[in-house]
Amino acid sequence: MRANPLTRRFSLLFVLALALAVGLVARNSWASSARLSIYSDLSAASCDQTGAAAPAVYQGGRFQVKLDQYWDELIAVDITFPDGRVFSVVASQRLDGVIDQPNNILSLAPANVAGEASGVLSVPGTWPYGCYSFAGRGLSSGKSASALFVVVPGGGPAASPGPATFSVTKTGNNSTDATQGSLVDLNGHGFRAGEVISLWITAPDGTVIDFPNFDASGNALGSVVTDNSGDFQAAFRFSGKNPIGTYQFTALGTASGFRVIAPFTLESPPIAERGWAELRVAYPADQSDPQRSIFEVQGRLYTPYERVDVWVTLPDGAVRGLPSQYADAVGDFYAVLYLDERLPTGFYQFTAKGSQSGSLVITSLTLDQTSGTRYNPTPGPEILDSNSGAEGPAPETINPFEEGNPGPRVD
Repeated sequence: MRANPLTRRFSLLFVLALALAVGLVARNSWASSARLSIYSDLSAASCDQTGAAAPAVYQGGRFQVKLDQYWDELIAVDITFPDGRVFSVVASQRLDGVIDQPNNILSLAPANVAGEASGVLSVPGTWPYGCYSFAGRGLSSGKSASALFVVVPGGGPAASPGPATFSVTKTGNNSTDATQGSLVDLNGHGFRAGEVISLWITAPDGTVIDFPNFDASGNALGSVVTDNSGDFQAAFRFSGKNPIGTYQFTALGTASGFRVIAPFTLESPPIAERGWAELRVAYPADQSDPQRSIFEVQGRLYTPYERVDVWVTLPDGAVRGLPSQYADAVGDFYAVLYLDERLPTGFYQFTAKGSQSGSLVITSLTLDQTSGTRYNPTPGPEILDSNSGAEGPAPETINPFEEGNPGPRVD
């Protein structure tokens, strides 16, 4: 019996639709099949975020990244740090270990005709210890893949003091702990006469910071050199930009080879809220959003037209000053704060202090994880919008550790 033309047409359309659906499923399955692998010559280490084993590497070491099953395309590559910060590969090589706000210039790896790309990366001392995620996203295919690796302590020479001694103490009382904003003395003895001393600081998270040899006025002092009896003295000021925790100061005699390490613990200054002013995070409603989000902070009951100095405390206790705001005719102000992917995830505190009223209040917000990077030429955190400008002089960034500006945390 001859088939009805309408039936044949329906059957053909059904077969075509089914084939198209199967093709789309297969394409989507294939499109998600990209792979990223990391290779290192060290034994694997446990990733504290997942509990799984991952390739390990020392600071100063190198590892290889292999991307495959992409298209013949450009692959955007970035790295998520243990504290949730996200950097492009180019930006990750330009960190200073303290502020860490380089332009997040897009990093691209060109895949070959087989959809493969590969490269070897070094781990600078400005990368802290912990578990990282390396990600690659095809700009044309949309394929993405990621893999974990762990930066572990070690890889450098151990302490070898010989007859040398080295201490780091707070100026004035010789204690081995102090609050942010404090000046500390570095004293070394027993090195060779007239030798250059190499100094560096290891932060609580393992980040290595070059020793800035400047006097109290910010003038460069040049190399640290021992006197005729093998002694030297230097000083270092902790700022609010330094996170709290225990630091390790290292002194290395470049001629003698004597290497001595001295610990010092940094704490946040005590602070108590005062006055009747009020401060709140008005947006978002739950005071929590991912990186690259805006948070609107509102203050009220300040002295009309007074300058309000503001700063933000990061999850690790480091402090960033923000442009001062000016209350309006009834003592209110608002500021829209932008927090980008170069800032750590976690709990933040926003502090506002009236320059005339002395009112000091704190509110909190939480920054969650985002993914991917984008070109962002402006360092964060930054204030995108506020009611300041019409009243009073231009906003200024206040150092919260100047006299009359207590530290940013509540005990």
